[in-house]
This record gives sequence, structure tokens and C-alpha cells, in this order.
Amino acid sequence: MFNFLNPVILFAAGAAVLLPLLIHIFNRQKVKEIFFSSLLFLRSLEKTRMRRVKIKEYLLLLIRTLIILLVVAAFARPAIRGGFATRVGAHAKTSVVILLDNSYSMGYETKDGSLFDLAKKRSKRILGQLKEGDEASLVLFASQPEPVNRQPTRDFRNLVSHLEEEARLSASGTDVGVAIKTALDILEGSKNLNREIYLITDMDKSGWAGVNPGSLPTPTNDEKLYLVAVSPPEKQNLCIEEIDFGNQLIERGKPFEITATIVNFTSQPARDLLVGLYLDGKRVSQTDVDIEEDGKATVKFTPTVEKAGIHTGFFELGDDDLLLDNRRYFTFKIPERIEVLLVGERPRDTHHLSLALNPLNAKDINKKITQMNKTALTSVDFAKYQAVVLSNLSRLTDIQLTNLESFVRKGGGAFLILGNNVDSEFYSGQLIKKLFGLNLQGALEPTASVSGFFSFENVDLDHPIFQIYRDVEKSQLPVIKFSSIFELPESGETRTLIRFNVGKPGLLERSLGAGKVLLLAASLDESQGDLVVHPFFVPMINRSVEYLASDLSRLDEDILVGSKVTRELNADLAGKGMELFTPEMKRIALQPSFQTDKLILKIDQTHLPGINDIRLSTSPSARGEVVDRFAVNIVPKDSDPERIEISEVEKRLEGFPLFYIRPQDDIEQSILQSRFGKELWKTLLWIAAGLLAVEMFLARSRKKDTVSEEKS
Repeated sequence: MFNFLNPVILFAAGAAVLLPLLIHIFNRQKVKEIFFSSLLFLRSLEKTRMRRVKIKEYLLLLIRTLIILLVVAAFARPAIRGGFATRVGAHAKTSVVILLDNSYSMGYETKDGSLFDLAKKRSKRILGQLKEGDEASLVLFASQPEPVNRQPTRDFRNLVSHLEEEARLSASGTDVGVAIKTALDILEGSKNLNREIYLITDMDKSGWAGVNPGSLPTPTNDEKLYLVAVSPPEKQNLCIEEIDFGNQLIERGKPFEITATIVNFTSQPARDLLVGLYLDGKRVSQTDVDIEEDGKATVKFTPTVEKAGIHTGFFELGDDDLLLDNRRYFTFKIPERIEVLLVGERPRDTHHLSLALNPLNAKDINKKITQMNKTALTSVDFAKYQAVVLSNLSRLTDIQLTNLESFVRKGGGAFLILGNNVDSEFYSGQLIKKLFGLNLQGALEPTASVSGFFSFENVDLDHPIFQIYRDVEKSQLPVIKFSSIFELPESGETRTLIRFNVGKPGLLERSLGAGKVLLLAASLDESQGDLVVHPFFVPMINRSVEYLASDLSRLDEDILVGSKVTRELNADLAGKGMELFTPEMKRIALQPSFQTDKLILKIDQTHLPGINDIRLSTSPSARGEVVDRFAVNIVPKDSDPERIEISEVEKRLEGFPLFYIRPQDDIEQSILQSRFGKELWKTLLWIAAGLLAVEMFLARSRKKDTVSEEKS
């Protein structure tokens, strides 16, 4: 259908067309009066020449008129396109929703500024071409949409002001699907005939993961979707993808390993890339690394911390065009003191354990040992302890077993050591089944050696308890002898850490709820083995207790921006006010809830990468004691600058009228063409120029003919 985008100009067409006609009338040759006596000389005039001159005059008049009409029409900006939208005319009212991507990948820097700055400029240009009667909504979106106004407004100045003064980048990834759904919801109540959605984004493929054919509501009111790209032809980016502590115990004064994975998203190899490790606010190490194009590399550091408590740190890359993903944060905790409960029926059951854990009964050691007889176990408050060691107990009451199981499921650690005092029926039918999920075919009975002795043979050196022996040759591992052992079954829920030389499990582990349990299938009695007198015993017991008391899952914890966070704190903090200090040092009051023997803190959402502190509330101007810390990091998949192709977008948005505006396209021109079709003014001017050339040629030839006539 044919339209004029500036139809007011057409009113000048009538007056303009009169110009060639007036020129033609007043430019006609005046008749020169010649007196002669006879008509004899008129016969020499050639009638054909006269006819040709008149045809040229009329043709010139027509061409000049067409030139004027074409120039006027060009200024009226004619356009041609089919479809319903063209029938509403140039002045139909329009409802617009601008979806502005403010995910962290939009912080990518170009020679013209950041992508987000370019996107804001395009947003303002869209608002600038709206007319009286139009209305608009602005929605900033990353992983979640944030409408500036859910009800469309005609106050475009306010939206422009928000773009200039308040619109900021977020630290979240992109979810295009949720943003489009929000735009459709906003437009649903619009009464305007035109409804348009402008999606301004960097076209990163990761943001389109949730958009698939049929995943979005089908437009019911002819909503048009404009995909406005601001991405440069190619992005170059590197990021820290993850941090790995491995399955290790971190002890004060002893080196530990920490590894970072670096990803190169560029088409060029990265050479001598500087990677630094910062710990507790200080740079403790750095190294150079080479990464091939579209490749990965790992860097490993071995730092040491001298104090217990909560430690924080981050890895950092050298600067590139996207800064936010050049850091990745972490926290870890070394307990100030581990409360250990030793339970036996006789003093000798826990004597060697106590000596191994605190040989000199020192007060400055990081383990506080409490010894208790089994009879007092019923009334014990397990919540006071991080690890419980039960040595050579005959049996437990139902209440004691229930309390022990509850303690482990809530995050505690239990170490069961068998001996000649155990009640085989109770262990087989209840304790081992409940804590380890093992179904014994028969009673748990010790097996005596028939060839002299049993010994530890296979030790899981990848387990945190035994990693200190990882670099020791297998032939140099200690030989520990036992005259009898307990034969245990295995299952998929248990992990065998030590195996006897006859292939039977020597030390079993099982995760139970949030806690862990260990089971040693041998006695500590010196008459049945030499474990307690061997140098292997002290580090094994100490590291077992430290392992049971440590929450190693926190080392692998990767809280991402936008996640909800739940933290568990000691019950002795009940009744004290608490605040969250975010990475930008914003203070948020927290309301803990008390659950049995734990304080639970729930944080609805995290907005920025960095270290978050949970502190005791003091005064508004002071910071209280830190009781917990956790790290928040960006979603690494959004660091990948791989672009989605427009052909793929069309498949994913099947059913949407889609118009693609490239970064180099003039946005106002593209919008007008999509509404009213392709403009023809350039074509009309070229035709007018061609006709002008023809007119000049005909005018010259006409002049020659006129001269010839006069001579005749």
C-alpha cells in the first residue's frame, strides 16, 4: 500500500504544477509582423517542421511538470508496504514498550562507549520519535525485568530523565524470554491501534536459552517486536569461570591448594596473561598464563593462613573490555576451636583418643575435648559439639540413637570405633543400619587372623583425611597390624577410605543429611592391634575429627548473583540483632529464625558480586562483630560473547512480527520503514534528475529549430 509520511507537502503540489504552465505561456515566441505583398513566400515553410516544434513544446511542458511533481512528492516522503499496519496511516496512536538489557555483558567497552551507553542513546531516540497521543513504558531487564512504569505513560521526558540519571548496569545475566513476557503483559491493556516492543540487547546467545518456539505467548493484538542490536562485530573477552578448593582440609599454618579456571572467549590467543590471588585484602601471589583462542587454562596457588576464622579472597585478571568478570570471590573458614565429645564405657576406651587430640591438655590448642561415660549420653546437648567419637560402646538406647542421628543430619560429625565390647545384635540390626544404611546378613562379629595378622593395605589418598600422604610412595605407607577385625558389608551409599589386606573395608564413610559418619572396623585395644602406638594414629584421629567438624561443602559453594541465600549460625547468637553488609557496604537488617539448635538467616536476593558480611548490630554509625561471611559471583555463562544469529531468533520467536535493526542502521528510518514500508523519495529524485537532463536536451534542440525557422 502507498503512503506519504509527510503529506502536508502535497498541498504545495497544485501551486508548483502551475509554474511550468505559466513559464510555457509567457515564454512563447512573439509573432513578428512583416509586411509583404503576396502569400507566395509562406509556401516555403515546411509544415512538418512546425508540427515537430509544437510537439517538443508540449513534451517540455509535460517533463517540467513531472519534474516539479516528483520533487514535491519526494519531500512528501512516499513509502510503500503491504499489511494492516499501513492502513492505519502515519498518525495512528502507538503504544511502545522499550526493553533495555542492563545485564553485565552490556558493560562491554567499545570505541564509542559501553554497549549500555549506546543502548540508552537508542532508547532515547525511540522515545524522541513518538508523537502526541503515543504512550511508552521502559523496562530494564537482566535475569529479572524491572519496569520503570508498568502503566504506559505519555510523559516521555520522565523516561528520558530516568535513562540519563538512574538507569544502571546490573551484575546479573540475561533472560530475554521473561522480558518479552513482561512487555506483552504491559501491552495487553493498551487501547492504541499500534503496539510495539523494542528489545535493545547485545545479542549474546546465552540470554536466549529460555526462548524456544511455543515458550512465549502468541501475540494476539498484532504486537510488533523490534530487535535493536548494539553489539560490535566481534567481542573479545576473558573471564574467571570457577574456583576450586578440591576436597581438602584447610588448616592454619599449613599450605593448601586453590585453583582457578580461566576462559578465553577471543579469537586470538592470550599470552602472558597476569592472574593474581588476593587473600584477606592482600595480594599473596601472581603468575602468568597462556590461553589459546577459545580455550581454557587453570592456575594453581598454594597459600598459607596463620590464623583461624573466616578468610576471604579473590582471583583477578588483567583489564580487558569487560571488567566485571575479571574477578571471582571466595570465602573459607578455619574453626577457632572444635568442640569434641569422646564417649566410652571405660576410661581406657577414650584414653588414647584424648592423648592424640590434646596430648598435653593444652588450652591454646584448637580442639576442646570433653570425655563422658555412656550413661550420661542421654541428657547431653549434642548442639554444643562439632564432632562426637563413640569408642567401643556396647549399645545405645533408642533416645540416644535418635539424638545421635539427628545431630548428624543437622551437620554434625560422628566417628564410631568398634571393639570387643560391642553388642553385635544391636550394631547389626539398628546402629549400622540407621547410620550407614547397611543391611548385615548376620551378626557383626570380629574375625580372627589365621595367617598371623591383618593390616591396612589400600588407603584413599584423595580423601581429605589422608591427603597428607598423597606424595608418599605406596611402599612407604605404614604397616599397621591387627589380630582381629570386624567384617563389614559395603553399599553405594558408603565410601571405603581404608581397606584391609583381605579386601574387607577398614574405614567407612557415609554422608547423612548435612553431616558425616565414619566407622572403624577394628579395635583400639593394644592387645588386638598396634594402631594406637603407631605414628599413623595421631594424624588419622586429628584429621578425622577436623574433617567431621568442617563443612567442606562451603568450599565448593558458588553463590551466584540473584540467588536466595540461607545461612546457619550458632544458637548462642539468638536474641542479638544482625545486619547484612553488602559489597557496596549497604546495611540491611536481618530477622533470624530459631530452628531447634540453629539460627537460620534467609536473604532474599543478592545483587552484586563480592564479599557479604553478616555482623552483629551495634549503633547506626558502627560496624559490629563479623559472625559470618559469604562470597557472591556473577553467572559465568553470560561472559561468553557468542552472538545469536537473526535466523535463529526468527525460529525461536515464531509467530512474532519481527523487525531487525542492526547497529549501523538509522533507528528512526528503520522504524518508519517497518511501519509504512520502504521510502521512495530517493528514487523520485533520481527520476527527476533524469527528466531534467532530458528537458535540457530538448530545450536546446527546440532553440535550434526556432532559429532555423526564423532564417527560413
